[in-house]
Amino acid sequence: MKRGPSAVGANNDPESTALKNVVKHWIFGISIRALVFLAVAGLLSSCSWRGIANVPLPVGRGTGPNHMTVYVQMPDTLALNANSRVRVADVWVGTVRDISLKNWIATLTLSLDPGVKLPANATAKIGQTSLLGTQHVELAPPRENPSPQPLRNGDTIPLKNTSAYPTVERTLATLAVILHGGGIPDLDVIQTEVLNLLDGRVRQIREFLNRLDTFTVELNRQRDDLTRAIDLTNQLLSIAADRSDTLDRVFTEIPPLVTHFAEKQELFGNAIESLGKFSDVADATLSATRTDLHRNLQLLQRALKQLLRAAPYVVGSLRLALTAPYTIDNVPKVIRGDYINVSGTADLTLSTLDNALLSGTGVSGMLRALEQSWGRDPNTMIPDVRFTPNPNDVPGGPLVERGE
Repeated sequence: MKRGPSAVGANNDPESTALKNVVKHWIFGISIRALVFLAVAGLLSSCSWRGIANVPLPVGRGTGPNHMTVYVQMPDTLALNANSRVRVADVWVGTVRDISLKNWIATLTLSLDPGVKLPANATAKIGQTSLLGTQHVELAPPRENPSPQPLRNGDTIPLKNTSAYPTVERTLATLAVILHGGGIPDLDVIQTEVLNLLDGRVRQIREFLNRLDTFTVELNRQRDDLTRAIDLTNQLLSIAADRSDTLDRVFTEIPPLVTHFAEKQELFGNAIESLGKFSDVADATLSATRTDLHRNLQLLQRALKQLLRAAPYVVGSLRLALTAPYTIDNVPKVIRGDYINVSGTADLTLSTLDNALLSGTGVSGMLRALEQSWGRDPNTMIPDVRFTPNPNDVPGGPLVERGE
């Protein structure tokens, strides 16, 4: 059948219009799915995907606009996931927002309700909610010495204040060890051996413990000496380290010296043997004369004591003894080449003549009395030897003989 141009180019056919709309919707749907797939692929390629359980939830405790963020350092996160609950006294107060590694320490990021009141030194533990359930983080104040400062936004609970409750796996493993023996039979063997060791040796063990106690007390008493010895040893090692070159030279030069001593070993032996013989002879000689030597030393002691007392006068007497009758200081003034200068002073007063010529006679004192009768003052006259003792004989005089 022949179709006219109007039939071939008809654009208002209802069937043709419907077919075109279906094709357009199908192409648009494929395009939307491709864009969504590309967006998801790009999102997954730009971040690490850790499962749907780690996607942050927009609702729950600690998700409000005024929530408080606290960081917790954990030794082991076990099977804890993001979005796990945070409890205080078994009350849900927050959510675990992130689990990351900071400075090689597992760090939890917790979002807490703003009404949570805890001290700054609060503790954190990872516990299991039920026997086969999820895990949660338990926050609590410390048992001793809680801090007066509150836990604030941005604070970090350090590693020393965190721990974890035993997991079901660890509990079952421990129970299995106990039920299957776990070394308990060995305790009986250890007990038996200890009893065999102590049986019949109570006295020896008590004595050992007493000596150990004495040793401990003495060691504690000498603790300062041991510390000082260690410090001095350290100083000695420091000095030796500073003089390593000298020590190296000494160790290099000593071997030839040791070799020389080894070659002269017989000579040294003879010298030591001769020294021993000399020591025997000296001992025998001194033993035979011990009594006389002791007596001589005692007698010499008295003379030495007197010499010690006369020591202040010895130097002055030596100045005259070598150049008598003149002192050594006056010798250059007296001896002038081939002649000697001599000067003298004569005292011809009556009192001096009386002491020099009439002393000890029956008329002693007569000239002195005559001089006084002429008006001489007795205080200006030379002392009368009859009533003036010898200065060497008065108590405390320099030359008085003293008994021992």
